[in-house]
Amino acid sequence: MAQNKKENKNRNPYEFLLPRMEGIELEKDPSRYAALVDKGVAGFILFGGRLEAVKEGLAELQKRARMPLIIASDLERGLGQQVSGGTLMPSAMAIGSAWLAGIGEDILRRAFSGLALQARWAGINMIFAPVLDINSNPENPIIATRAFGEEPETVSRLGVLMTEEIEKQGVYACGKHYPGHGDTHEDSHSAMPSVSRTIEALEEFELRPFRAAIGAGVSAIMTAHLKIPLIDPSGLPATLSGPAIGYLRRQMGFKGLIVTDALNMAGTGMKEEQAAGLALEAGANILLHPADPDKTAAYLAAYPGTGAEADAGLLREKRLSLALSSLSSPPRNLPDNLPDSGRCRELARQIALKAIRAEGQVSSLRQMETGGLSVAVLSDNPQVLLPFTEALKEMSPGIKMIVNPGRDFFNFSRAAGNVPGGLIVAVHSTPEAWKPPTEALKENIERFAAMDFKAVWLSFGNPYIIPRGLDRLLTYSDTPEIQREMAKRIAAGRLD
Repeated sequence: MAQNKKENKNRNPYEFLLPRMEGIELEKDPSRYAALVDKGVAGFILFGGRLEAVKEGLAELQKRARMPLIIASDLERGLGQQVSGGTLMPSAMAIGSAWLAGIGEDILRRAFSGLALQARWAGINMIFAPVLDINSNPENPIIATRAFGEEPETVSRLGVLMTEEIEKQGVYACGKHYPGHGDTHEDSHSAMPSVSRTIEALEEFELRPFRAAIGAGVSAIMTAHLKIPLIDPSGLPATLSGPAIGYLRRQMGFKGLIVTDALNMAGTGMKEEQAAGLALEAGANILLHPADPDKTAAYLAAYPGTGAEADAGLLREKRLSLALSSLSSPPRNLPDNLPDSGRCRELARQIALKAIRAEGQVSSLRQMETGGLSVAVLSDNPQVLLPFTEALKEMSPGIKMIVNPGRDFFNFSRAAGNVPGGLIVAVHSTPEAWKPPTEALKENIERFAAMDFKAVWLSFGNPYIIPRGLDRLLTYSDTPEIQREMAKRIAAGRLD
């Protein structure tokens, strides 16, 4: 034990940290990130920024680093999800819907390959995707459109395709969120959910996509802040649990990097520096998103644990191998301009159109050409739907539109009920960290669903918040292209 404590004392705790990086700040004043590189951080998780500036800033940091940096980012929907100038792909749920509708595997492979190529070009060498959670609980506030589907077969197959294509491009894929966040009704950003299924049930359902991704060569797996009482009765979440991480290592045979979910999330149940110490002791390799890297590093330097920790050599080995993958700065074998941007946009369009699914009677709106049509837009972030609302106003200036009506909406509802053309209720909600659908949005949906006149519901995001049994057209995505496409269809008098 004395030897272990000596090893802890001599170790540089920064080498396990992956702090947050703001792309805009990297462009304006990179000094803070340069200082962390000098202290030996493993890398960063990137949020936002302009494409060329991000590319240039990351290249400079890579030159400064003694060992290649891991530059990770949440690119579940492509580079455009974080970096302006990159391609924004449809949601995982849209991809799953397109898959079930018969889209070719070759199209999806090319889309995933283009996603990875764009990330690599920008200087990102680890993608926090695929999402391997299964949508088994419609009340889940944080997964929804981020998951490929409701069945392990769909999630496993698409998770494998995404993993294989990302890894082929020399970028590390990171499957998440082990052991599966789909069957929870709480958001681990603000609470610690519990998964009470038996080991047999987990193996039959939640763990199947993770086993499939491991078989496909996924380089990293992100743990979730979920309690699994039947694996670890201590009450610790999987991120901090030796038995849970041990199960991933021994029973599931995973030999890659284990990344914690963000340490600043409330789901750990404790201060982030304390969580960092327990996560390392449990066997994690990368400590993600410490809000105060220096405070966390200082705590780890004096951590009183036994030293039964993750092998730091595995992380060093993975970082060194980035140089062999041409991912250290400057990147080699890559074009001067963002690769395949036109092709990626076209693939995204094909997937998004193939994903659209109708439920009930959504094709009976021919009368809107002769009668007035009303459109109610319900969203917890109306700015996201500007491509839809602006295109609709331009194409059909006579359409009556209301955005997020409050409780006093009697006049509108009465007017809509007397309109021969009927009503379209356009609903948007995309799960985001710390932000489930708002209560105001849910109340508005309940009010409109209770009206006694016919309406067609158009979903640009999470379909679970719209009651089943209504006439629904589900797109699963909020990309500007799909928004403009639906505006065009409404203007032409059809939705399907």
